[in-house]
Amino acid sequence: MLAGLMASLLAEGNGSFSGAFLRIGLGARGMAMGNAQVATADHGYGAYYNPAALPNLDRKRFSASYSAMSLDRKFNYLGLAVPLKGIAGVSAGWINSGVGDIRAYNSVGQDVGALDHSLNAFYFSFGANVIALAQADSQLMHLRPDLISIGVTVKFLKENLDDNEEFNYSGDGLGVDVGVLIRPFRNLTLGYQIKDVNARLKSNTDNIFDRGLQLDNPFPVSQRVGFFYRLPVKWAAVAYDFEWSTKGEEKHHVGVELKSRLAAARLGYDTNRVTFGGGLLFRAFRKTYMTLDYAFLSSVVDEGGSHVFSWQFLF
Repeated sequence: MLAGLMASLLAEGNGSFSGAFLRIGLGARGMAMGNAQVATADHGYGAYYNPAALPNLDRKRFSASYSAMSLDRKFNYLGLAVPLKGIAGVSAGWINSGVGDIRAYNSVGQDVGALDHSLNAFYFSFGANVIALAQADSQLMHLRPDLISIGVTVKFLKENLDDNEEFNYSGDGLGVDVGVLIRPFRNLTLGYQIKDVNARLKSNTDNIFDRGLQLDNPFPVSQRVGFFYRLPVKWAAVAYDFEWSTKGEEKHHVGVELKSRLAAARLGYDTNRVTFGGGLLFRAFRKTYMTLDYAFLSSVVDEGGSHVFSWQFLF
């Protein structure tokens, strides 16, 4: 189906398989650091990389991201993350991806106009600090509340191919992510995530072909392990993720961040592309702060580089 072609344009590696738009990465900070984020616990995009990060947020965060990509591709995000008294956290968001103005031809080669192909994921995440929840047990009182956290994300998936006439097509699905975060030391975090468990898009092609088909396109299940380490100098941090999937793909993600109170510079490597970017922190209102982040992703197959812009409001 056309979704496979579009997916291959949206992501490298597992891009030839269903659900590639959920494996691109999210937010300019993480993408500038090569998507080495499974153990990073302090930003509004954390639920995407590891829902176990949610309890460690210090403020509510409204996040948005826009990607300027070649070949008329788009990738956008809106989300809200809310900590719950340092014990737990919740997040909800919308990921939108797709390609517009695709020329379409019928079975006899006639140009029937342009198609718009879109993929959407609506997710809900919850994470909790295990020790904080269990500290009624006197044997655990000596442990830090944020030592171990777990989280889960449920994603509702939707695909549409639309020309308002004979090529209309849609699919639906559901998927689950599960994550674990361990902070053995204040400056070291270890993370694990299993992504897209049971995720798939089911669709019917009756509106396209004379003999319609019931399609069931499962997503590859991927797993990540990694660490985030803030150096003793405080203003520098390094991160590394190793990722593998049920389709046999293996990826290495490496990131470095140099950060002051108001600005940050970042550099990363994402398997076969170089990434870099930066960010700024502003006071937007009396008790509300805003971060502006940018990332550049180098070309993978000569399709052109991508520019990612992200905003967060901390309140």
